[in-house]
Amino acid sequence: MIDYQKAPYIELDDYKAPKGIECIFIPMSDNKNIRLAYWKNASKTSLPKGTILLQQGHNEFIEKYFETIQELINRNFEVVCFDWRGQGMSEKMTKNIHKQYIKDFSIHDDDLKFIVKDFINVNFSQPLVGFGHSMGGCLVLSSLQELHKDFKAVVLSAPMLGFKGETFLTLLINLVGFFMPSNSYFPLSKPNMGQETPFEDNDLTTDYDRYTRTQKLVRKKPEIRLWGVTNAWIKAVKKRLGELRAVGWAENIKTDILLINALNDKVVSPDKITEMHMRLPNSKIVNFDDTEHEVLMEKDCTREKFWKNFDEFIENI
Repeated sequence: MIDYQKAPYIELDDYKAPKGIECIFIPMSDNKNIRLAYWKNASKTSLPKGTILLQQGHNEFIEKYFETIQELINRNFEVVCFDWRGQGMSEKMTKNIHKQYIKDFSIHDDDLKFIVKDFINVNFSQPLVGFGHSMGGCLVLSSLQELHKDFKAVVLSAPMLGFKGETFLTLLINLVGFFMPSNSYFPLSKPNMGQETPFEDNDLTTDYDRYTRTQKLVRKKPEIRLWGVTNAWIKAVKKRLGELRAVGWAENIKTDILLINALNDKVVSPDKITEMHMRLPNSKIVNFDDTEHEVLMEKDCTREKFWKNFDEFIENI
């Protein structure tokens, strides 16, 4: 393996990185550095079952998933995950490091393709399973047109496939494109300007401990969390969703896919996830009642249901 530059990572006194972590910066084709962490045969007990590429959602970062990574290691998988460019500790795409900015999701596509083809496939065990949450789910799904031979199967947790109130949202996106700079905060994004959202006001999880654990990580390095999304980012999302909804796009995806759908989700649209399931020929959907957007950050009973379905899906691919 190439000797990449070492990258930092955050731990808490009671929340450590799984043993065997390697954290590095990988330069992309435009020399932007992506922060990536991996665990190679960390169990040391037997040959690994394969590799999981675990990809986060918008405004998340590697450390938030240490608990999930450990559970994957316990299942004897090698694990790779990286911060999407523009967030976490990967290089930002605008001078204002607090803004989520990207001109087009094809940039994310290129990063994902490079990491799969030139890093994972040459260094890690097969088969490769993609595992994406929210924006990460959208991007992993998007990649299957080109990377279908690389991913044996895919798990999508509350994938970003649409939003409630899209008619008004689309109108607003079109309007701001004429009147506001692309790097301005999108009017409905409610930028927090670095302020914490109290647990009582959050729309991500009903689990207090996991929610506040993320806040504690952010307090150790505040710049790891973005304040809001830009008009450019929203426009890029709109374009990508249009591509996924094109007639024949999903119908041509033959990869085995497990869709995790939180019916109480206030961030993305559960109905759009159901619609995508109906179009994907080899997909299974599992609905979660009384669960917010972040299934893997939810209460133990919810996470136990997730892992039961994950294990059954992996066993049958």
